[in-house]
Amino acid sequence: MNSLSCSFTLGKAGSVNGANVEHNNREFVADNVDPNRISDNITYVKIDVREAYNELFGAALEEYNAKQTRSDRKIDDYYSHIAEGRREEAFYEIIVQFGDSKVAPIGSENGELCKKLLDEYVRSFKERNPNMKIFNLVTHLDEVSPHCHINIIPFYTPNSKLRKNGLSKGVSMRAALEEQGFTNKHKKENSLVAWEDSELKYMEKILKRHGLSREVKNAIYAHMSVENYKESQDEKKIAAVQNWNSEKAVEQLRQENDMLRVEKQKLTSEKFSPWKSFFYSVPEKQSFVMEQLVKLQIPFRETENGFEAQEIHVEQIRNLEKQFKPQSVYHRDTLRDSLDKIIMQSKNYSEVLERLKQSGCSVKQGKYISVKPKSGNQFIRLKSLGEDYSEQAIQRRLLLKANFENVNNNKITSSKNPDSLETMTYKTIQHYTVVFAAGVLPVRKRNKKRAFGWENCEELNKLAELNKKINAGLTLTNLRNKFAGLEKSVAEKEAKLIALKSELDLIRDLYKRGERCFKFYSEDEKDLAFLAEHKVNAENYGRILKLITANEAEIAELEKNLPEERGRLKEAADTLTVMEKVAGGVYVQSLIDDEQNRTQSVYVKNGLKRAD
Repeated sequence: MNSLSCSFTLGKAGSVNGANVEHNNREFVADNVDPNRISDNITYVKIDVREAYNELFGAALEEYNAKQTRSDRKIDDYYSHIAEGRREEAFYEIIVQFGDSKVAPIGSENGELCKKLLDEYVRSFKERNPNMKIFNLVTHLDEVSPHCHINIIPFYTPNSKLRKNGLSKGVSMRAALEEQGFTNKHKKENSLVAWEDSELKYMEKILKRHGLSREVKNAIYAHMSVENYKESQDEKKIAAVQNWNSEKAVEQLRQENDMLRVEKQKLTSEKFSPWKSFFYSVPEKQSFVMEQLVKLQIPFRETENGFEAQEIHVEQIRNLEKQFKPQSVYHRDTLRDSLDKIIMQSKNYSEVLERLKQSGCSVKQGKYISVKPKSGNQFIRLKSLGEDYSEQAIQRRLLLKANFENVNNNKITSSKNPDSLETMTYKTIQHYTVVFAAGVLPVRKRNKKRAFGWENCEELNKLAELNKKINAGLTLTNLRNKFAGLEKSVAEKEAKLIALKSELDLIRDLYKRGERCFKFYSEDEKDLAFLAEHKVNAENYGRILKLITANEAEIAELEKNLPEERGRLKEAADTLTVMEKVAGGVYVQSLIDDEQNRTQSVYVKNGLKRAD
């Protein structure tokens, strides 16, 4: 063996199949993995992404929030801020491989060599990429051939020229690459392409150190720059020219050259084609189109309202839309809601299927799990409901659920003060999960567009936010004092606003009457008497305009600041309500009571609630 191919593939956290840390860490096992060889995998780095964010940006976030005068501009959770936004990717995943399954399978001599080459590559990655924080790095030796998954967070520093606003240190692939010396030269050679080429060249250097050369394959043109692609094709043309011996050979070479030109144009167009947004009012239509894109291996990335795909694929996507045949939207939404609740009530996948049957659904098991809702007339594949409802996704959600509950329970048992407000919050969370699993409480999502889970539960989010404030030093006493102070301040400002507006009406009336009397020489007795009553004469009449301006400015300032202060008052009131219920151990019971009142009542047309 004189040569090996090099593969460097970059995926985004926000794209379907772009990154999967749980898969990399074998928190669930896919079909292509040999369970007996999982222990052979090499884990270099394993840090929770949120922990990595806190390590990287904790100080910068604290500094940024301290400068904000408005609470709505503060960022509580920088990871969620980036992940749920659309400007930057929360993290990226790189898959690196030397050779392939044919020339370097696991267990072979070449496979062992590729394992050493990968180790050499990953150990020098940080030195080459100081602006790429590695929070997860694993080499897989339990699949067909050795390869490694590197999960990175690209970041800029206070020295970045591209930073304009926001945190002094934050997430940005473009800024990170620029600080590492990669810039956009022109539209066909951007910083990302230059960086990928640089990493491939380093892989080539590793091969040369071991007496090997890099083998260029047609299968990896998607990972080559346009310039590298052109060079490889020129080499093919030169080799072909050397073998010219007939007109037939010349014609064949021309045809091949035309085909290569078309292929090159296609690759160039695809690489630099702009992204276009797609949105569907019918969720099942969106799921259908996305499922077909996965099958056709057309890249796309999900957004909050739909997905984005490159403009070059628009015609294909429009054809897929025409193939869609609507099913009952109600049945699919109902099935998603049922699954969300059942998953959080179950301990394993078998129990999920059993609970589905108990709810009246028909379950059909084959290559894919299909379910027919109680009121439906056809089976629906769970994977077609969206990426959170495939068998692997449900397994992952069950694991995340169990981990959350175990971590919370450990906090209770390890607490040195079982009666502290912090421990009472953990106990309330535990009580909530138990009661929810019993089917007493309804699903209340924090983010309506995401699948339900403990991390997307409105009630548990309130408790988590409360614990943050408790850990920051908040107590019932100082919260009550803060609430009383805010309540008094808001009341005083509202009263002042009413008084100022009343005063402004009076001043404006005086100005109009004075204008009639002193400017247009009206002798209306009522106007003169009113002006005399308020001591307005021809000499001081002109000062009224200044009073009006000052009064209007003071009213404008109050109206500008009052909404924010009312917001702080409402936030304090909400927090105080939750804290008092948690401290009294009645938070979950109050939720149960509210739900019982809701289910045992009906609403009539006049808006009154009548008990059955």
